[in-house]
Amino acid sequence: MDCRSIAEKEGVQELFEIRCEETLSENVIDFLKHDDYVYDVDIVKGKPGRIIGSLKTKKCTACRTFARATCYLVSASSQPDGKLQWTLLGSDTMVKSLVQELEDAKVVAEVLKISQLEDEDELTARQEHILQIALEKGYFEFPKKISLRQLSKTLEVSPATLSEILRRGQKRVLQEHFKGRPSVLVRQARFLDHDVQRG
Repeated sequence: MDCRSIAEKEGVQELFEIRCEETLSENVIDFLKHDDYVYDVDIVKGKPGRIIGSLKTKKCTACRTFARATCYLVSASSQPDGKLQWTLLGSDTMVKSLVQELEDAKVVAEVLKISQLEDEDELTARQEHILQIALEKGYFEFPKKISLRQLSKTLEVSPATLSEILRRGQKRVLQEHFKGRPSVLVRQARFLDHDVQRG
């Protein structure tokens, strides 16, 4: 879901979601916690068939290269053949530079598709994951089970950036919820207009 360089270290921290057969969830979590290349595993949500969390790793060349890149990661997924498929946001120059860096690191990379971003609402994957983590960590509870500052440390983003991501994500969720419904403000205006005409 996201990856970033670890300051003064060669590795990266990754925010991930793993979907698997429900019966395999515990095995996957156990594997992550005992893998030689992985450390600091924090499982945010570990329900059967779906695991969300973060980890640090020193050995993923592709992720380390991407963490230094100027592109933005929208989503990433593992394919049945073992390849990783990334959806990125960036200019042609940014993408070409990333592909070149991957090739220089002896990682085979191929651009499958280039398309224009037509609508800001299409960029929702990161917002959705962060909103879900905030919900599952108790950020929206009253009183809050985790503060904005604590959540920002967990996700390794600044409180200001996290606040903006949460605000935009909440706006998108509310827009989706109320899509197609008549505006309350318009209805109020009609009621007021009706009352004025009757008066």
